[in-house]
Amino acid sequence: MPSAPNLLASRKGRLGGFFCLYIAEGLPQGFTATAVALEFKRMGMTGAAIGVFLATIMLPWAWKWIVGPLVDNFHLKQFGRRKQWIVAAHVGMVVTLVASILLFPGVTHGADGVKIYTGLGLFTGMLLLHNVFSACQDVAIDALACTALPVEERGVANGLMFAGAQTGAALGGAGVLYLKASFGFTLASFIVPVALVAIMGMVVLLIFEHHIKTPDDVEPAPHTPAHVGKRIGSYLLLLLRVFFTTKRGIIGLIVAVLPCGGMALSLTVSTVLAPTLGMHDKEIADLSLVSSVVFTVCCMAGGFLSDRFGRRLTLSVFALATIVPTLWMGWKLHEAGWHTPPVASADGSWPKHEALISAWWIATMVFSVFNGLMYGIRTALFMDIIEPRVAATHFTAFMALLNLTTVYSYAWQGMAVTSVAAGGWGLTYLQIFAIDAALGSLFVFVLPFLKPEAKQVSGEINACTSPAALPGSG
Repeated sequence: MPSAPNLLASRKGRLGGFFCLYIAEGLPQGFTATAVALEFKRMGMTGAAIGVFLATIMLPWAWKWIVGPLVDNFHLKQFGRRKQWIVAAHVGMVVTLVASILLFPGVTHGADGVKIYTGLGLFTGMLLLHNVFSACQDVAIDALACTALPVEERGVANGLMFAGAQTGAALGGAGVLYLKASFGFTLASFIVPVALVAIMGMVVLLIFEHHIKTPDDVEPAPHTPAHVGKRIGSYLLLLLRVFFTTKRGIIGLIVAVLPCGGMALSLTVSTVLAPTLGMHDKEIADLSLVSSVVFTVCCMAGGFLSDRFGRRLTLSVFALATIVPTLWMGWKLHEAGWHTPPVASADGSWPKHEALISAWWIATMVFSVFNGLMYGIRTALFMDIIEPRVAATHFTAFMALLNLTTVYSYAWQGMAVTSVAAGGWGLTYLQIFAIDAALGSLFVFVLPFLKPEAKQVSGEINACTSPAALPGSG
């Protein structure tokens, strides 16, 4: 009986494998940020409440770096060093996602007519736990990428990885919205865990890591509390030096906490705006699907272009370009007299505004082009500047800070788009988009100082990222 092929053994296999792994990361993100958030909006939830919900469940992605030392240092030898973490986290993702679908909150009205969302706390907590598993899996996937991808494949691979994430987001968001009309929200939502199970099967059957020899293979170290503490202590000391005593580490942290271009067209404001323009679920699903396809193609193209013309130049051009459709859409809303979200009718719908819907399509498509071009480049840049000896934690910390940027952007946009009477800031759309554009341009003042280290030759990566390459090991 022939043995199963190993996706990591060939360029096409590696690129295809990481594309699929990132689909698994995008599936639940699209489900919560698109399908669930839209369902909440139609139930009458305010933008501030939706923003807080999305920011809350995304929190594990902001401190996923805590898992890095575990992924880098601990594994069972009979299983793949990263694979075992990916599979274990994947199982947790499926279980918690199924539970959250079954626990979806309802809405009732109190004696004073105020809407009460029953079960919202439990639902949010379950999705928070889901994202703990998802963030852990992301750490292991990125660590595997750092060890398995040669330098010359990183740009294209990162473009494909985030194209995969967007593909998953489209399936989890637009896919659920399409099926909702025929099967209802709950049954349609099960497409997400079913797809996750299919991808988990690929990981188990088709991904096999090459074993990297460490000193423990020659002379096994005792797994005593003292030995484990010493190893983690040495690791953390090296990590602190990398982050806070090197120019690359400090500037990398600054770049990571700044928005890279506009974000308002893809986060809380877009979730609130689309249905209030009068768009139905299928129309929103159409827009989400088309924009995801555009993003996916451009994400792959961006990675390719960054390999040819340099990360910093291409990142700056494409990220700044996302500000153009952001400001344009803000001005179109201002011209039409749309300053704040209108109140819904009794059935939770809004009248159609065809001209603004057309403008929203144009702005979303243009934004998707440049956001896609930017996305894969940004992560490839951070992969270029990591310290190989602490690859999982170093790269993950940068990614966690990028996610922290998303978390606080969800939160401030939700507050900004909500009226003062409902507990928000009451800003106009034009003001929100202008602030978003200003924040999204700050990175250009720091990026020129972030210079990658000299390129490694293929084949050096695996050796450098072994846990053996810790202080005192050579």
